[in-house]
Amino acid sequence: MLRTTTILGWFRLCRIDLFGLALLLYPLRSAAFQPEAVVLIVPFADHSYFRGSWDISRGIPQVLGELLQQDRNIVVLPLDMVDSLLTAGEDSTTLSEAQALRIGDNAGADLVVNGDIRNFSIKRFNAGNPSLGGYTSYTALVEVEIQLLQPLSMSQVGTAAGKAEITDRDLGLTLLGKPTRKEAALLELNEVPFGVERFRQTIIGKATLDALQQLTKEIGAKTSPPHTLQQREPKVLSLQETEGFVNLGLADKVEIGHKFVVYSRQEMKRIGVVQIVEVLAQHLSRILVLEGQEHIQVEDALAAP
Repeated sequence: MLRTTTILGWFRLCRIDLFGLALLLYPLRSAAFQPEAVVLIVPFADHSYFRGSWDISRGIPQVLGELLQQDRNIVVLPLDMVDSLLTAGEDSTTLSEAQALRIGDNAGADLVVNGDIRNFSIKRFNAGNPSLGGYTSYTALVEVEIQLLQPLSMSQVGTAAGKAEITDRDLGLTLLGKPTRKEAALLELNEVPFGVERFRQTIIGKATLDALQQLTKEIGAKTSPPHTLQQREPKVLSLQETEGFVNLGLADKVEIGHKFVVYSRQEMKRIGVVQIVEVLAQHLSRILVLEGQEHIQVEDALAAP
């Protein structure tokens, strides 16, 4: 007798010159000029039909934020910040693209991550008569889709999906209908706080981490400028107060929102940070000076963080 039941559906340079060599050997990052990408993750919509005690609409974004924080070039704003920026009548788990962009803009974020939990469950597979004895295995499935929104351009700049399915193939023997140790542990899952180390060691925790780690790669690609540029000598072309132009563009695969460290060509030291605000041509973009306005000059060099 074969039977499948859901038990957690209810739980839910190329040329090296002296200046380039100096950049490669520069040992410490200046405390003043940290060009981190600021990311705000809003609570996710939940269409998984999860019925457990965990609040996965906030728990999954929280774990995603912790994974992103491992990248030294990303700063994740506290999830609670979203609540403080909601207007009357807004629900944090049903934000439209326009609402999420407004909140991200008010929070000073470079990127807003909005998401939808499509699946979050554990299924049990039984072989044999459950009242007498048999074998049991479990499959956890987590599927999350996200939108990447950019307040600077007030637009969506990408989408991504993370999906993980894990099967416990160490089949547990059931005798006279008594639950195995694994089944007993799964039934007690709701007593484990979401996201803690004990949760991450469970089958559903491992599936959650796997799915979210897929998403961190996509988010990182949108926040980090390319380290390999076609332009041999990236530099500031012109500057007037806080706006100017650089010789990076489409051919260098830079995008709106990318940040670059500025180095003084004369002293070979880090002096500021600029951000791409408009890509105009193969090797031309408009920039906004974020830090170091009083120090940056034409011909100063650019480098990825």
